[in-house]
Order: sequence, then C-alpha cells, then structure tokens
Amino acid sequence: MTHSAIRLEYHGAEARLTLSRAATGNALTLPDIREARDAIAQAGSRPEVRVLRICAEGDQFCVGRAPEGGAPAAGQATSEDLRVRLVGPILALYRALHTLDIVSVAQVQGDAHGLGCALVAACDIAVASRTARFSLPEMSKDLPPTLALSALARKVQPKVAASMVLGLATLSADEAVRGGIVGEVVEHAALPGRVDEIVALLGARHPVALATVKRYLRAAQAADFDMCAEMAASMLAGAMPAIRAGAAH
Repeated sequence: MTHSAIRLEYHGAEARLTLSRAATGNALTLPDIREARDAIAQAGSRPEVRVLRICAEGDQFCVGRAPEGGAPAAGQATSEDLRVRLVGPILALYRALHTLDIVSVAQVQGDAHGLGCALVAACDIAVASRTARFSLPEMSKDLPPTLALSALARKVQPKVAASMVLGLATLSADEAVRGGIVGEVVEHAALPGRVDEIVALLGARHPVALATVKRYLRAAQAADFDMCAEMAASMLAGAMPAIRAGAAH
C-alpha cells in the first residue's frame, strides 16, 4: 500500500501542504489530486489561517500527473467519461486555489513539470530555487495541455506559454520569473528561509485585508480599466472599516 502523497499541517496562521511522495518525483494520482483539493478547501475554511504554503519533499517539486492503472483506453472513454474522471478533479484543484481568500505560496525546491508547473502558476506567490526547471511536456504525446493552460491564463505571457506547449521549451527559474510562472528566485539553500519570511509577513496581516486583495485580483482579471478602478474603490471602502476595527488584533 502506498502512503498518501498529501500531508496537511497547521503552524499558527500557516497551513502547510506538503507533497510527500519523493520517490516518484511527487507525481500525483487522481486520488492525490482530489485529496489536495480537499486539503486546500479545509485550510481556507479555518479562521486562524492566513496563508497556505505548498511545498514538497525530495529533489523535485512535482513532475506532473502519475499514470493511472486500470483507466479506460483513450478510444474507449467518452467525452463525458473524461470530463468526470479526469478533467473534473484537476480543474477542481485549480479552482480551489483560485477561490481561496487566504494567500497561497509555492515553495519550489526542484523541477515542476505538467501539473506541477500549473500548480506553481496557480499560486498567488511562488518562490523558486535557482536550480528548478519548468515545463509543459504533454504535447510530446499529442496531449493538448488545456487544463494546465487554464491555470496559467492571465499569469503567464502568451508567447512563453506557446513556447512551452508547442515548442516544448523547458524554462530555467530565471526564465520562469520573466515569463510570469514564479515571482522570485533565490539560491537553493536560501529558499526555506525566504518563504518563512513571506509566510511570517502574511501571517501578521488582517484577514479582511488579505481577502480583499485576493477578491479584487480575481475580479480584475476579467475587467477593463474603468471597471477595475471602480471595483478597487468600492472594495477598499467596504473593507477598511473591518480592517481598522481589528487593527489591534
């Protein structure tokens, strides 16, 4: 029996989700993906939690989705079968991160490929080791990675995404910063300490302030400038009384 690939722990204002199947490069099965989605939802429901750190054991962050034994062959599966069995759980994982009102932080100590790359891009903040590499290799098997691209949308430059998908480019950590997959690169030994700093900063913030930023960023992605400006004013005005009232928390 294989142990769970997902471990969820709480440390004060931090929820920490660890990918813990290092022997397989933290490749995730569909049950793992469902478990990760449930863990994210659980973390977001706890009032004391301000930040979700996603990290991994071993040398690799996540090499993608694990092959599924006993799954129907591609020619035998209907579109509805694929949507329920495969598409639904993966999109639910990305949606769980997208709808969180707490801040998600990816601590990327090693390579992130396919699903792993999308998971990093889906987080609000991502800090990577300089040795990490990022790719979307699905087209090498003629599998269009539209689900991964849905997590990269509006975060990663379109031409960078096209190079990764169609040109099968593997990005260095510095290239991933320029492309928008991660926000910051540090030396490998400095990674845990840098993420600790970010987590501590976020843990000290008012939960309404964090939730307001998250909700604004979600809404602004689909809006034009005038709508963004109006939303910014409205949401800030609505949030400030609660933030000020709790300033001494």
